[in-house]
Amino acid sequence: MTTGEGATSVKAATDASEAIQVRNTGFDPLGPVVCSKVVGSGRTVNYIDDGGAGAVPLLFLGGAGTTVRAFRLLEFARSFRHELGIRVVSVERNGLGQSVFDPAVGLDEYAADVWSLLDALGIGQISVLAISGGGPYAAAIIAARPVQVRSLHLACAFAERPERADALMEADAVAADPVAWWRFPADSSIHSIPGFVDSVIEEATRGLFAKGRDVPPDGLRQAFGLYASEPLRDLSSVQAPAFLYWGSEDELVPPEQMGRWTAALAGSAMVERVYLGEGHDVQYRHWDQILADVKFLGGRIVASRGGRTQLIVPEEEAEFLAAGGILGIAAWQRPTDAPPEPFPGPTLQR
Repeated sequence: MTTGEGATSVKAATDASEAIQVRNTGFDPLGPVVCSKVVGSGRTVNYIDDGGAGAVPLLFLGGAGTTVRAFRLLEFARSFRHELGIRVVSVERNGLGQSVFDPAVGLDEYAADVWSLLDALGIGQISVLAISGGGPYAAAIIAARPVQVRSLHLACAFAERPERADALMEADAVAADPVAWWRFPADSSIHSIPGFVDSVIEEATRGLFAKGRDVPPDGLRQAFGLYASEPLRDLSSVQAPAFLYWGSEDELVPPEQMGRWTAALAGSAMVERVYLGEGHDVQYRHWDQILADVKFLGGRIVASRGGRTQLIVPEEEAEFLAAGGILGIAAWQRPTDAPPEPFPGPTLQR
């Protein structure tokens, strides 16, 4: 039988009295484990750290109002992430989830705490990924120590608060119905992921109510205020390669926000991946490509055909798609009960 973490084997007993041997020795994960640590500022931060010490470290910043457990929404590709060998660290933002609200902690204070934690974890160079409302926080982090940024990945992340988002960013309204804040349209690709919508409900309520039903949404209110008042940090000294992922039909964070990033990151080599016809969910539909870019820095495209995922070189993409392939891991293409074609070669090595 198999599990999400890999194949196991139950050895058949030779007779009715012999014990059946099972390989399992531990618990399967229920999502990232939240840890706490006192950092250099004296503040206590909540964080996750998932992956081996020898893996490529990735700092993850989720969207507006999310907790560190929001990374669980991307673990539908956990086995692929482990195969690539990517370690994920994420630090919970001020006042969200189980983190105590401190009105003195803004973007720069948060960035300082993140780097203090990374120092304590022994991480020097790191890739940085920001989704949606994680963008301004990522900018503060990379501006603080640009030479330690290995690569930057921005998935429909706003540089500054988009005007069209004003009506949506009202903390009390979000707190009244946090699940609605997360609602995706019926045609969104996220509906292909088993259990995603249920996990969204859990994250939506955790973000605001983990400390109690009657605790005011101060962390979210502060975040919305920072988005409106804080300009994009000076990123002229950043030289790490930057990868931008956008849906051409994203109405929440429109593609013109991408232009703000490209202007600010003029000193970086840049790869723009714009997905035609897609909206504000490219971070999920193309999460596999983000992982591949973290690992290979643009040297491979994730594509699948015949139920098999391949990492092809960019020059082969057009021909591969013309021959019936799709972008992304095979799970996006085939029903879960359809067996894959025989694999023609070796699996990816870490």
